[in-house]
Amino acid sequence: MARVDAAPNLANATTASAQRWPCWIDVDLDAISYNVAAIRRWIGSDVRLLAVVKAQGYGLGAEVVATTALAAGADGVAVARVREGLRLRQHGVRAPILILTGFAPNEVEEIVAHELTPTLVGLGQLPPLIAAAERTNVRLPVHVKLDTGMRRYGSPSHEAVPLAQLIARSTALELEGFYTHFATADAADLSFARDQLVAFREACSALETDGSRPPYLHAANSAGTLALPDAHFNLVRVGLGIYGYYATPNVPRSVELRPSVTLSARVARLLTIDAGDTVGYGRTYRTTRPLRAALLTVGYADGLPGSHYRGGYVLLGGQRADIVGRISMDQCLVDVTHCEGVREGDHAVVLGQQGDDAIALDEYAELSGSIPHEALTSLGSRVPRVYWRGGAVVATATLAGEEWLHGSAAAPPD
Repeated sequence: MARVDAAPNLANATTASAQRWPCWIDVDLDAISYNVAAIRRWIGSDVRLLAVVKAQGYGLGAEVVATTALAAGADGVAVARVREGLRLRQHGVRAPILILTGFAPNEVEEIVAHELTPTLVGLGQLPPLIAAAERTNVRLPVHVKLDTGMRRYGSPSHEAVPLAQLIARSTALELEGFYTHFATADAADLSFARDQLVAFREACSALETDGSRPPYLHAANSAGTLALPDAHFNLVRVGLGIYGYYATPNVPRSVELRPSVTLSARVARLLTIDAGDTVGYGRTYRTTRPLRAALLTVGYADGLPGSHYRGGYVLLGGQRADIVGRISMDQCLVDVTHCEGVREGDHAVVLGQQGDDAIALDEYAELSGSIPHEALTSLGSRVPRVYWRGGAVVATATLAGEEWLHGSAAAPPD
């Protein structure tokens, strides 16, 4: 497999991690900074960049990813839930925070109090939001989302345009943005994405004619940002790209991205298994020859999908070691018969680069019939995230709320 520019050489540090934890995730903050700066150059100085850090920063830790992206040149961040925005505010993020999905009526007070920017799609959302804004005597920025074919959170043009026009005349709300979301910007055939773009432009023209056009128009996600420069308008929303990954092989490599994640696990035990023996739950795997195997302390609770027992592998000493038998919740077994010098305490790479080989995220996701976004966000919350900057660990934390191991993931040092 071709080499992937991933995390820096962390050999000494990962040896220490293998002695400390069963499995862990190295997060290269320098790679995230690099990706933000590279995308920033691609879109140009006239286009704002929102870093999407929903779902705990795609599983890496929202606070540390947000602060890293903002320091690298992002203009704001986007999340999916109100609580995600509140958590960022509690951890000192003062930049604009766009809420990409809906909100409950009982969340409007917190939206206003913490200066979050909600996305509106219907008239019924206006009364509680206007009342909360008027009680605090603020003019709250909001965005309206147009559904051009995603059939998700958004409203059709005959509803979205009048809604935006009504908000533009409001004294309690400010129409700051109008946007849509591509359904197929990561496909080989971009014809549907271009149809969506036409529909979006038509709606924007209606707002222009009415004098209701807001300051920001946006349509491009990560794939759209790379594949459709004419969809940049004056703001893009980049999620997967800032973490260093492309959604599919079809997405043009318009910008070089650096992967930021390495999932590693410790070799807890070495076993010799006779020919004809079975391995794992259900006895689904039977050896055809004597086998030397390594027990790794990583399982499906840590983000290694159970389906990877069919064709999945890890890297040990830079060599491929096939997974054998069904993956357990906390452990798995790999065939190291051909891997010289493997010892207890060594570390295996489950996702990412080791030596000159790599398990790329898209390949990792494909083994479970998944996509890169799902694979990242499915990494286990109990697994320590080890944050690197400048070749040194700046913080280590789990996402499970069970412990803060050292440092502060909320405000990594410069």
